[in-house]
Amino acid sequence: MKIKNNYILRLNELAKLLWIIILLGACQSDDSYSVQQDGPVLVKLSVSAADAGTASGSDTGTDARIASIYILQFNADTDSYGTLRYVAEGKKNTGGTYTANLLQSVGTNDNYKLVILANLPDYGFLYGLYGKSYEDVQQACLSTAITAPLVFDDSHPFPMFGVVNGGASVQVQEGTAYTGNTELIRAVARVDIGIGTKKTDPDGTITSWSNTGSGKQPFVMTEVQVWKAGQRYTYMPALANYHWTTTTTGGATSNKIVIDSPSVAPGATTTKTYDSPYITSGTYCLGKIYLPESDLLWENGGGVYDANHKKRLAIIVGGYYNNSPDLSYYRVDFTNDDSGTKMNILRNHIYQFTIKSVKATGYATAELAYNSMPKNLGFEATLEPWTMGQSTSVPSISGYYLNYQGFNGENLDWTYAAGSSQTIPKKKSLWIGFNFSFDYNIFYDEGNSYYAPEIPSGQNGKLYATVPDALNYEGTFPSLMVSGSDIVDESGNETAAWKTGTTLTAFDLCRDLEENGFDDWRLPRLSELAFIYVNQGSLEKLRGFTPLSGTYWCGSEYLEGDGHPTDAQRKKSGSAWAVDFNTNPGYALHYKKTVKLRIRCVRQKSNDK
Repeated sequence: MKIKNNYILRLNELAKLLWIIILLGACQSDDSYSVQQDGPVLVKLSVSAADAGTASGSDTGTDARIASIYILQFNADTDSYGTLRYVAEGKKNTGGTYTANLLQSVGTNDNYKLVILANLPDYGFLYGLYGKSYEDVQQACLSTAITAPLVFDDSHPFPMFGVVNGGASVQVQEGTAYTGNTELIRAVARVDIGIGTKKTDPDGTITSWSNTGSGKQPFVMTEVQVWKAGQRYTYMPALANYHWTTTTTGGATSNKIVIDSPSVAPGATTTKTYDSPYITSGTYCLGKIYLPESDLLWENGGGVYDANHKKRLAIIVGGYYNNSPDLSYYRVDFTNDDSGTKMNILRNHIYQFTIKSVKATGYATAELAYNSMPKNLGFEATLEPWTMGQSTSVPSISGYYLNYQGFNGENLDWTYAAGSSQTIPKKKSLWIGFNFSFDYNIFYDEGNSYYAPEIPSGQNGKLYATVPDALNYEGTFPSLMVSGSDIVDESGNETAAWKTGTTLTAFDLCRDLEENGFDDWRLPRLSELAFIYVNQGSLEKLRGFTPLSGTYWCGSEYLEGDGHPTDAQRKKSGSAWAVDFNTNPGYALHYKKTVKLRIRCVRQKSNDK
C-alpha cells in the first residue's frame, strides 16, 4: 500500500482574510476623557472581510462566510501575551465592515495583542475571562460536546481565529491606522474520500470521484466511520502549536498562520458515522466530514501497527465488495508509507483519500476493521490547505432528517400512555380499504369517520378514538425532514390554536413556512410526531436544531364521544391529537382545537408520497 502525501503549508490564498483598520478614536477634549484618566478611552475599530487581499467584504461562500466577530484585547508584555483586558463585539455595517469599540492605549508602553474570533455560536462566556492568560482563554474557548457529525452551513458558518499584525503587539491610539491584513483560519479539519478516479477543476481542487472505466473498482461505498473522533474542538489554537510566516503576493505582504501541531480539546471521543445521506452514488463523500484536531499518537520510529494502533483516530470505510450481499469494512490511517511521515489532524486542512484498489473482501464488522491491521485496500492520500470558495466544500443543511430504522431514526418504540406502548409503523402506500394513494400533503380539510379522497382538496383522513386506531391507519414517512425550530407567528406567539373560527391555523402556519429552500412543509401526523419524540435525542445533537419542549399539535383528529360517538361526532370533531414533550413526556393527548399549543413542521424527502 502506497500513500502519496502532498503537504502544502501555504495558506495565503486558501484562508479568510480580514482587513483591520483602526479609525478615529472616541476621545473627547475635556479632561474627563484625557489619557491621564483612571479608565482608558474607547476607540473605534473597523473590520472588513477580504478575499485574497481584496477588501470587498462581500464573500458569501459558506467556507469563507463571516456572520459575527469578537475582538479579544490582550495586554502585551513586550512581545508576549499578557492577560485579557477587554472583549469587543463587531457590529456589521454596510459594505461588509464591522465596527467595534476597543480600549485606547495609555502611553507608548501600553501595547495590545488583538485576537479575532469569528462565528462562535456563543460569545457570552468571553466576558467572564477578563484577567485570564492566553492559555486560560484558549482552554476555555471550546465547542459543546457533539457526538453527531459536525455540520456547517450558511446559518452556522465555520468558527475562525486570527491575530492582528501577525501576532505582533499594536498600539491602539486616536488617529492610528493599521492596514495589514489578518488571516482567519477555520477551527476544524475536513476529510474527503472517494473510490476510483478523482476529478479536479483547473486549479487542482477535487470536485468528485468516478468509479467507472478501466479504473473501476469492485466496491460500492455505503458508509464512512471515523473512530476515536473528538467530541469537542478548540476555537483558538494553543500558542505553542502555530507559527507565523510572511508572504508577498502582487506586492502585498501578508502574515500567515502555519499550524504545526493539533490543539486537542479535552473530553471523550466517539465514533461518527456518515451513511447513505452523506455518500454520493456509492462512490465518494466530499465536503461533509469535519473533525476536531487530533493527535494521532505516533511513536518515534513506529508505524501504523505500533502500540497506539487501537488508540488513535482512523477512518473505516464500509461497503459491498464485488456484488457480495455482505458488508465489508476497511481501515484507512493517516500516514505516508513512502516517506514515513505520519499526519496528525490539523485545523484548516483538508485530508483527501482516493481508494485506488480494492482486491478482496474486508472485515465483517467496523470493530474488526479498526482493531485489525489494514488489508486489501490500496489508496493515496493528499493533505491540502483549505481552498476558499470551493463550491462543493460545504453542503447546505436542508432541515434535519429522520430515517426510519436508520440515520437518526433508530428508535420506533413509543410509550404513549402509562403502561401502554406501540411500535411506530412506516407509512402505508394505500389507504386501508381503499385503492387510493395515501398522501398527507393533500390532507387539509377537516376529516370524518370515513376517508373521501375523491373530494376536491382532500379530507384529513379518519377520526381516531385511540392511539392504536391512528397507528393502524397512519405511519411515518421513512425519510422525514423536521424543521429546525418551532413555529412563531407574525405576532411573535410561540403557540397557536389548531383551528381559529373556520381557519385551520396550525395547518396554515406550516403550509406558509419557507425554510431551507423548501415551501412544502406541513403539520405532522400523530405517528410522525411520535417518531420525532422517540428520536429527539439524535435530533438535538445536531448543530442548529432547537430542542423540543412543551406540547405539540399534530394533524390527526380525535373521535369524540368516549366510545359512543354520535353521527355528528363521527362526521366532524372539535378535538385533535397532540404529544407532550415535557410534563408527561411522550404521552399522546387530545385537546379542543381552540387550545394553543406548539407547532413543529415536517416534510418528506424529495416530496416523496
